[in-house]
Amino acid sequence: MDNYKILGNKTVDIVIEMGLGACIAEWESIAGELGKNHGVLVYERAGINHSDESDKDRTPSNIAKELMNLLDEIPHDEKLVIIGHSQGGLYASEFCGIYPEVVKGLILLDPLSKEDNRFKKELTAMELKRSGADKSQNFIILERLVRLGLKGLVKKIMREGPPFYYADFSEKQKEDILNSFVNLTHLHTCKEEYRLAHDDAALKNMVSMDNYPDIPIILVKHSSEETSKENMEFGRNSRPFAVRIEQLWQEIMKGYLAYSKRAIWIQAKKSTHYIHLTEPEIIVESVNRIMQI
Repeated sequence: MDNYKILGNKTVDIVIEMGLGACIAEWESIAGELGKNHGVLVYERAGINHSDESDKDRTPSNIAKELMNLLDEIPHDEKLVIIGHSQGGLYASEFCGIYPEVVKGLILLDPLSKEDNRFKKELTAMELKRSGADKSQNFIILERLVRLGLKGLVKKIMREGPPFYYADFSEKQKEDILNSFVNLTHLHTCKEEYRLAHDDAALKNMVSMDNYPDIPIILVKHSSEETSKENMEFGRNSRPFAVRIEQLWQEIMKGYLAYSKRAIWIQAKKSTHYIHLTEPEIIVESVNRIMQI
């Protein structure tokens, strides 16, 4: 059973597909803001935090179909605005490709793309490790620490990073997010989601760009300057290297603009990856823009 919340109107017209490992608590603020005028569904995918595991592989296509199964149980408008952040952008775009008849528009916030493997192909192994683009080891390390009984250490470490670095959550929200980092089912699911979001066979099975519906798409990209600074500070990288990684990241994301003739992009001016926490007004404006179409 999926754990979900509907904020605002009881009839859903906005669906939020969160990033890798994200919990509802991370999105409650912006979902509540959107809920002033809409019905907003925010949910935790199967195996994530409080949601039960699924017996299906964590491929983008399976996750998109599971979202449709959830929507079948919830009152919703005939046409929905789908918001996808980070890896959730990959799932949101696949949902729109499979079910265009229920989509009013797609908003992608710093989305993962089917072309993300370019980092692995175009960087050396050492460059890939330094870049921070490869998340495959993160959940493996967390899982090992938890199995060693070091849950307190894990929480202490994670409290200093995202999403806490970008927002002031309530104590209840903080605890819920931190508990997810020491939940073995959650960590295992994150590993599988990430693996299959980069698996060539799973990616090939997704709706192709050539067959993609001509729906409104708003691509919201992070600030290159702010992201390069963050890469230099936390990754301890040189500016030329950070800029090179950033240029590749931006190029990969821009690929979504070729999916639809109605695709546009918006530049976040002060945000890195967590745009929904640092510039939520961009999301509100993007939703209003699609609703007026």
